Amino acid sequence: MKIIKYKKMSKGRYKITFDTSDVILYEDVIIKNNLLLLKDIDLETLEKVLKENREYEAYDLSLSYIEIKLRTEKEIRDYLEKKGFDSFLIDETINKLRKDNLINEKLYTEAFVNDKVNLTTWGPFKIKRALLDLGIGDEIVDDYLYKINTNIFKDKLNKIVNKKMISMKNKSLYMIKNKLNNDLFDLGYDKDMISEILSKLEKDDSESLKKEASKAYDKYSKKYSGKELEMKIKSHLYAKGFKVDTLDFME
Repeated sequence: MKIIKYKKMSKGRYKITFDTSDVILYEDVIIKNNLLLLKDIDLETLEKVLKENREYEAYDLSLSYIEIKLRTEKEIRDYLEKKGFDSFLIDETINKLRKDNLINEKLYTEAFVNDKVNLTTWGPFKIKRALLDLGIGDEIVDDYLYKINTNIFKDKLNKIVNKKMISMKNKSLYMIKNKLNNDLFDLGYDKDMISEILSKLEKDDSESLKKEASKAYDKYSKKYSGKELEMKIKSHLYAKGFKVDTLDFME
């Protein structure tokens, strides 16, 4: 095959125009195989060059992917699979990245945990689940998570609870605790730690009760009256977590 011309492209690549077709190659592959000095190339040499170029492409794409942020082996494998690389070439690329210390589970875990602890409301179990999903092993995750002082997560919990208490100030203490218990569990906090904090919560429900009762009255008084209306209001208040024996406060 006769080489007609070279055209420089982006990202260190050249388009080589042959007498029969065009091929895009990385500059390093071109230099390694002395293609700039050749005017003709046989099919065997071209196949070798294309194989090397594919290997270089997989590695180069991985580097660009890692430059955005640290990646796990699983993330890189998934990424290269989507790019259409076969499993053998992906294995070779992963091995090279490890050799160059560009895949480091311990370093990744440390950075991930620090980000989630300092920048999110996530608790330890949610952090662990996310890392396991990213292909990090149990031992590595536990080794780093258990180094974090428990008080750090307790402080995070208290901040979350205080903020939620303000946003739910018109709800009953029972409803607040129930909502917080579910939310905090979903965020990955320890059940015992949640129970300990929620057990200390206190709130005067009197104003919230009056507001909720007033809403219930406006809703049901259009259709009910007397004892039936009273039962409807009480049922509404019970459903909202308020404990009432009498509606005297509405008089």
